[in-house]
Amino acid sequence: MADLSEATTGASGPDSTEIGGKVGEKKREIKGGLPYSTSPGSFKKSLDGIITAERPERFSGDFLATILKISGGSARPIPPMLKKMNFITSDGTPTDLYSKFKSDSARGQAALDGLKNAYGEMFRRNDFIHRADENVVRDLIVEITGLKKSDNIIRMIYQTFDAIRSFSDKSASPSQDSGSVGLSNGDINSDLSGSFSPLPNGQGRLGLSYHINIVLPETENIAVFNAIFRSLRENIL
Repeated sequence: MADLSEATTGASGPDSTEIGGKVGEKKREIKGGLPYSTSPGSFKKSLDGIITAERPERFSGDFLATILKISGGSARPIPPMLKKMNFITSDGTPTDLYSKFKSDSARGQAALDGLKNAYGEMFRRNDFIHRADENVVRDLIVEITGLKKSDNIIRMIYQTFDAIRSFSDKSASPSQDSGSVGLSNGDINSDLSGSFSPLPNGQGRLGLSYHINIVLPETENIAVFNAIFRSLRENIL
């Protein structure tokens, strides 16, 4: 089966992000870089499938057709959208964000981070757009793209956006670096008291304290955690 990892048709230029479409179809320039699938329903089905299917070495057309049961034109927009979300790399390799999305505990945050990766311009204009109702989201899409609200592309952008955010944790905020390791193994806070020394002229003592936030990687290898805490003891504590 043909590889779909690079299957993208759309308008030329950095601000156009039409993903999918019929072969030979005239490309349209869409302002704002807002991506969309021409088959939002199939895209949503692919996200459902990612959760239950085994993580592949490479997200290929064969994986889509054989494992996720999506083929033909409706499959074509899926890999480019996942790349926009930073769920797979340029060669189709699943990322850490892909793995987090498969996890029940981390899925909501992973979906939100993927949403921000794909729709960064919308989040730049409204930090809480993932919590907004349909009319607010559609109005912002119209504002960014300059298209008429009745344009079919507005509908497809919204439905693609909504397919991703249906998995997101709306009470959360996007990670500062959505491509980095998240907080699935906890956020450790440490208050370390520094040494105290007298101030001149009997003005008392100077106290220093340090607050350190440590984000642990998502791994079952205990050696990784041992190395982290050994380094903390030797260099900080």
